[in-house]
Amino acid sequence: MKVDVLWEKSLKILSDEINTNSFNLLFKDIKPICLNDDEITISIENSFKKDAVIKKFYDHILNAINESFGSRISLKIIGSSPNKHYASFNKQEQKFHKYTFNNFIVGSSNELAFAASKQVADFDENDFNPLYIYSDVGLGKTHLLLSIHKHLSKNNRNSIYISSERFTNEYIKSIKERKTEEFRKKYRNCDALIIDDIQFLGGKTQTQEGFFHTFNDLFLKGKKIIIAGDDPLKLVDLESRLISRFQSGLVVDIQPPDFETKVAIIEHKLSQLNLNIPKDIIDYIANLCQVNIRQIESIVNRLKAMISLTNQEITIDVAKSMIIGFDEIKLQNKPDPTDVIPAVSKALGVSEDEIKGKGRAENIVIARRLSCFILNRDLSLTTTASGSLLNKNHSSIINGVKYIEKELKSNFKIRHNLQLVRNSLKIN
Repeated sequence: MKVDVLWEKSLKILSDEINTNSFNLLFKDIKPICLNDDEITISIENSFKKDAVIKKFYDHILNAINESFGSRISLKIIGSSPNKHYASFNKQEQKFHKYTFNNFIVGSSNELAFAASKQVADFDENDFNPLYIYSDVGLGKTHLLLSIHKHLSKNNRNSIYISSERFTNEYIKSIKERKTEEFRKKYRNCDALIIDDIQFLGGKTQTQEGFFHTFNDLFLKGKKIIIAGDDPLKLVDLESRLISRFQSGLVVDIQPPDFETKVAIIEHKLSQLNLNIPKDIIDYIANLCQVNIRQIESIVNRLKAMISLTNQEITIDVAKSMIIGFDEIKLQNKPDPTDVIPAVSKALGVSEDEIKGKGRAENIVIARRLSCFILNRDLSLTTTASGSLLNKNHSSIINGVKYIEKELKSNFKIRHNLQLVRNSLKIN
């Protein structure tokens, strides 16, 4: 397969998964350079765009490329000159280096999860096992898991950190290549198995079966199992026996940080970047970012870039003007996702059961698609999470969102109905 053909196929997948504004801003100028047997190289000329793509979308790109290619290959991202390697690296190694217990900011919202993680990392035989950490996106689950992994590895423990997606891919590959015994040896002979985003095993029956037996084998040997994902009570696509196993140990959550913790996170990030920003701007950012810690990092990095490019002093007015319109930032508190369908039902005169059902009447379909759009775009729920509320699959959510995005350009009635729902939910 030619590199440009592979890249075009990958872009098609990425355009369905990534916010339209982010896709248009970051992906239009990416150039495919070359394709070898086991690696594709792409080039991003703008260094800030390159950093943003690496930080936020590396895994998305890699997954899209592997899906298009039909087998696993690695990804190299370089700068404008093929000889200047801005970003040729092992993504896992980068993660391991970045996240430690020492740079995890502890507050009331996460102190139990932090304490449990540290205790597990010390490998006390009396620890709760398994440890299940759950939260919304961007609150520190992965940070804790990687901290555990790094601590265990440093103390000569055979620790494996892996995403559920990668676990699935390896499991499928082992079956295709008749190497299931090698797969079992790898994952059943470790001291600790750490799996991130466990919810993405949902619907993968065969992989769940393999994981269930791996889990049992490790558990009976007294090995550590650490898992992160969504609320285990909401994992509707996972087998009940797996959920039961997860709940048999210690289940801890991470809540959105309070104001004081957010300020501490901002100040820590600023110190890492050697930035000195007035207190009123710090407070403004802390009040602005209501839910997601990654939002804080995005804003601070954006301030860093602005200072580097313009050399101007950052005042509160400059900061506000820079942040306004930044599509990753959602102002004020978000409504509860479970309130969306009732709000759409009331505004459009369609029952909740009809929205969740299979009816194809125009008013029902519009209500369903509006629900998809609000959940995915306004509330930043994943397609999986949105689908679980609407009883729809991944593709249905994507199609619903894309339809509303298109119609909003010219369809006054849909714009009006969307605004009615947003007003009732107090979405800015």
